[in-house]
Amino acid sequence: MDEEILTLTREQLGELKKRFLHGSKVQEQSRVSVSKDQMKAWLYLAEPSEEKGHYKTDELLEMLRVEGVTTGYLMPRLVAMAKKGVYHREVLVAKGKEVEEGKDGYYEYFFTPDDIKKGPVIREDGSVDYNSMNMLQSVKAGDALAVYHAAEAGSDGYTVRGMALKCKLVKELQPLRGMSIERRDDMYFAKTAGKIELKNGSIDIRTVHEVQGDVDLSTGRIEFFGDVTIGGSVGAGVMIRAGRNLIIEGTVESAELFAGGDIVLKRGVQGNLKGKIRARGDIYANFIEQCDVTADGRVEANYILNANVRAGSRIVVNGKKGSIIGGKVFALQEVSAYNLGNVAEVRTVIHAGYEQETYDKYSRLVEQEKEIKEKLADIVERMEMLIKQKQFKTETGSKNLLVLNNKKDEYFKQLDEIKVESDRCLELMEKGRGARIHAEGYTYKGVLLSIMNFSKQVTGEMQYATYRCVSGEIVSEPFQGIMEEE
Repeated sequence: MDEEILTLTREQLGELKKRFLHGSKVQEQSRVSVSKDQMKAWLYLAEPSEEKGHYKTDELLEMLRVEGVTTGYLMPRLVAMAKKGVYHREVLVAKGKEVEEGKDGYYEYFFTPDDIKKGPVIREDGSVDYNSMNMLQSVKAGDALAVYHAAEAGSDGYTVRGMALKCKLVKELQPLRGMSIERRDDMYFAKTAGKIELKNGSIDIRTVHEVQGDVDLSTGRIEFFGDVTIGGSVGAGVMIRAGRNLIIEGTVESAELFAGGDIVLKRGVQGNLKGKIRARGDIYANFIEQCDVTADGRVEANYILNANVRAGSRIVVNGKKGSIIGGKVFALQEVSAYNLGNVAEVRTVIHAGYEQETYDKYSRLVEQEKEIKEKLADIVERMEMLIKQKQFKTETGSKNLLVLNNKKDEYFKQLDEIKVESDRCLELMEKGRGARIHAEGYTYKGVLLSIMNFSKQVTGEMQYATYRCVSGEIVSEPFQGIMEEE
């Protein structure tokens, strides 16, 4: 029987439906409509003849089933349609159930887990208020740090045609880690006081060396493995070394500063041509004057004056008064400022991209590698000869073989060191490709633009320009603005 039904033509199936409709008093003009997403079904009833009387609810249900509507019936409406004789209008008689997605487990933090150093206040003129930067978040012992909200399972749905709609599986998170935290049920608390940060699911609470006032030679040298904060200014001749971040609220004179992380100089630095600042992370300063500044990451300031500045990624000078005047700045990827140089034509060198020294060093390393490999091949050949002639069995031959073997190991070590250095040079050259220099305002006469191994002396004022290197020539284009960080 089932096979016979499966082989029915559409015309035969239509005839069967007509006979069913006629026999159940449901007129042929009656119809069932289903939405495209199969989540709703409507029933339209034609008025029956007087001798047939009202439709029965069971007849309406059977009509829906014949049309494939098998679930989600709105029974009160179907009963009302049959009882009250609702004709000549579509009535919503079935609704599917939407999937209700659950929620993954998540942590609610009572401190800011994001990298807050990236959000200083931007003034109306585009300059940055570095006093608004707060890279240290402190907690006290016993402070609540976070609470875990467990995952909430969702519920499946279905269509009016009976198709199951599955909700997504929810995920629970791993417990937070950290030596200085205590877990009580779903709550986490600080066991010690200090600076807090979240990295890779682990809460780190570190002690901070804090100096409330100014620092001068009478304070002595400051060295600390963690973060260092100076509440006042830093005088000439002072040396400060921080294992992590260094934050100075006041101005900095000709001091020596080092940080294993970032440096924030909220009032800037006037180095008197003696100051030296070095960070393995980024450097942020209100202004940079007459000092040497080096950052493995980026350098950002509101202006740079007569300083030597190097950045492993970008140098960004903010605001419509943000200028680089005098000295030399170098960034591997981009340099961006409002003005480059000034009307007095002070010599200003702006370099972007890898330097000639990097290319020359890579070339020397390639030559060294070639020479060592030739020497290594000669040693291996001599060692094979000694072994083949069985001279290693004699005292002299054994000593010669040992000397050659030690020399071989030494050459392999040199090759390893060369590879590390050459890979670093290649990385720098690759990172520096496509370097740009941007000046939204003016590029003044007297500025030397340098991109990778090519230079261009500015001979007249230029405005609103981006500079890049094309086929060995530095060309200017309409100002593009600094690229987004990768």
